[in-house]
This record gives sequence, structure tokens and C-alpha cells, in this order.
Amino acid sequence: MMMKKRLLALGMAGVMAFSLAGCGSGNGSAGTEGGAKTESKTEAEAGAENGTAGGGGEKVKLTFYDWSDEQSYLDPAVAAYNAQSNVAEVEVVYFPPTEYADKILASFSSGVEFDVLGVNGIAPYGDYQNKKTIQDITSYVEQSGLDTSVYGQVFEECNQEGIFGLPYRQAVWLLFINEELFKKAGLDVPTEQLTWNEYRELAKKLTTDKTYGGLVGMDNFVYMQQMGGSVMDEDTTIIRENLELWKALHEDGSHVPFEEKLEMGQNVGSLFTTAPAETVATFQNGTWGVASYNLKYESGEMPFKYKVMPMPIPEGSRDYTAPCAMNFLSVSKTSKHPAEAYDFIQWMCTHDGAKIIAENSTLTAYNDDEIKDIYLKSAGQSDDTLAKIVFSENNAIDTKYHPKYAEVETILKEEMELYMVGEQDIDTTMKNFESRRADVIN
Repeated sequence: MMMKKRLLALGMAGVMAFSLAGCGSGNGSAGTEGGAKTESKTEAEAGAENGTAGGGGEKVKLTFYDWSDEQSYLDPAVAAYNAQSNVAEVEVVYFPPTEYADKILASFSSGVEFDVLGVNGIAPYGDYQNKKTIQDITSYVEQSGLDTSVYGQVFEECNQEGIFGLPYRQAVWLLFINEELFKKAGLDVPTEQLTWNEYRELAKKLTTDKTYGGLVGMDNFVYMQQMGGSVMDEDTTIIRENLELWKALHEDGSHVPFEEKLEMGQNVGSLFTTAPAETVATFQNGTWGVASYNLKYESGEMPFKYKVMPMPIPEGSRDYTAPCAMNFLSVSKTSKHPAEAYDFIQWMCTHDGAKIIAENSTLTAYNDDEIKDIYLKSAGQSDDTLAKIVFSENNAIDTKYHPKYAEVETILKEEMELYMVGEQDIDTTMKNFESRRADVIN
């Protein structure tokens, strides 16, 4: 009980620190409200009367919405774009990550004018397309001559009815390791990929009355994704297996209890970074943690230097199979400057923008040999494990493109929570999920 209370206090403190960090200064100001946005847009409209994309007049002012997790690498990239552009001047407005989705939807609903938005994954990308809240930029892509094949098959699957954005970064799931706890337990950090059963046994060995072997991160459906499954699958066997695995990890005492995760919120990465080094041995998270944890370690906020391991895999799966995601930059439906917005997006999502993002330890969607080398050097890992993880051809997309995906996934999360806290059994959970899903998609 003492350990639970201490972990909760530390986690809440980390979440508070995380939220406050979003209020720091930069090219944008986190949490900026409607007045600042309106003023900026009025100036943009005035500038547009004197010049358009490539027109040589005053630069159009664009407003770009994103979440504060992105600030460490977006600020320098946006500053570099602004310095070289004669087309547009971009201002970034950051929102706390836990509020971002609601802020975007509220802005669309109220008709707030802004130009570019970060889209956090394939599910919201499909949802925004379905709701017609982002603009089709196909004509701009074609006119620019951009070869979109560099973004791979996932990009093609997401843009069957037109192109509604370009991907600027991607993420791959992995295990962040507190090596100090392995040393205290007399264990070596595994160099080979583990199965989920092997990982469970390792987590138990790392668990004491003062430590947990693991912390499940924000993505609750890793096993399902590794198996090629989706919340849209007619056969829900893999979904059931995924939930049963998560339940087992919490019931055997090797992982931070799910109830504590709920109290701390889904963004529980702060527990791993701010808790004492004896608290959590492994943490499942995406590669965006590389940039965040590097900065926190250098500043002294994170009390230990981490290592990385590949995610555990289901029995019989191909090595280095991890969920991966793709984030997009899109043009808002309310933008009056789509040509200038596309100029910014294209720059950010190709070599020049990718180079700066990679220099800040962030995995880019656009990759060439130079970008890969820059990223790995910036990430600062001592061996080639990270390269094997992030550049694996076996990685599986974390969501399948479907206009109703986000809504169905929310249903599964709601039913999963009831199962995880013991309010319903697995049979009831799956029955409720399948029934509610049918109501949505039929």
C-alpha cells in the first residue's frame, strides 16, 4: 500500500509538471486561447491581400495547431522554415496533449480560423476526412511533383479518396529500460527479442516490494496490432487475447495496477521519467519518448539513463514486429490560405524539415540514408538495438484506416476498463463491445 501511494503521488506530480511544461515560451505559446488566434488570422488575411504563395509580396501568416509534446522539435523546424520562406510565416499554438483532440474538434465546430493542424495518428486522420474537417490537397501535391511513394504503403492506404495531409513523423513502440533495476536484480538486459511469456517471467523477477517489473504505456492494444488485428475485425479472438494478456500482467503483480493508471490518466510516461530509479524497470512507450527522455536526462529531471529493448512478440511472430504509427500535417477546413499552408507542409514533410526533426531525436516519416544517420546519432543509444527496432520491415501499423475506427476503439477502451477493474468478466466485455460496435458501423 505504501508503494501504491508513493507511485500515485509521483505520477500525479509528473503529470502536473508535464502540463506546466507546455506553458513555456517558444515560437508558439501553449494554451493560447481564441483571442490570440483571431488577431493572428486577421493579420494573415491582411498580408494575403499583398501576396500569395510564391508571389513575392508580404508573407502570409499561418496558424498551426499542435500538442505540446511536439514543441522540442517543431519549434526549431518551424523557425527554420520561417527563416528561408518568402511565402509564409508560421506561428505554432500548442495545447496540452490530453486536451488537444477536444480543442481541435471545438475549433472546427465553432468555425475558428486556423491553417495547419497536427493529426495524431491514422484513426483521427480518417475521422477528420470523414467529417470533412481537413482539405483535400491532391492538386497541390500533383503540382509540386512530390513523389509520395517515399512514405510507403500505409500512406497510400490512408489516402484512397484523395490526399488530405502529408506525414511528418512516425512512431514505433518499444521498451524503455531502467538498467539500474536489472543490475540490482542481478539480471542482464536481454539482447534477443522476448516472447510475451518470456517478458512476463522477466517482469516478475524484476518485481519486489519496492519495484514493479513493468508499466503498460498509453497503447492498450499492442498484442492485437502485432497479430495484424484491428478493432474492426469481425472475428474478435485476437482482441480477446489482447485484453486477457493485459489483465494477466496486472493480476500477477508485476505491473503498475490498472486502477493507478486510470487515476494518473493515460499519459503516464511521466511516472517513468520522474519516479526514483528503483520504481519501474520497463516501460512500454513510443519512440517519441527518445527525444523527451534525452532532454529530461540532460536537465537532471530524469534520474537515470535509459536503454531500449524491442517490444515482446507473440509466439511465432517475426522478429522486430512492433506497432508503428504515422502522424500527419493537414490543412484545416477553415484555412483561407491552403496554397501557402501546403508550401509549409511540403517543406516539413520532406528532406529539409525531416533533417531538423531527426536532429531532435524524433523519428521522421520521410527517410533517406542521411536522415537515418542523423536520427540514430541524435538518439544516443550505445548499440544498434534502436536501429533494428525502428527500421524493421516487420513493424505493423497500429490502426487500420477506417472512418469509424476512432469511434469503435473508444468503445473497446470503455469496455476494457470495466474488465480491467473487475466490474465485468471477459465474456461480458466482448459481448458488449460487439453489440455497441454493430450499432456504430451498421
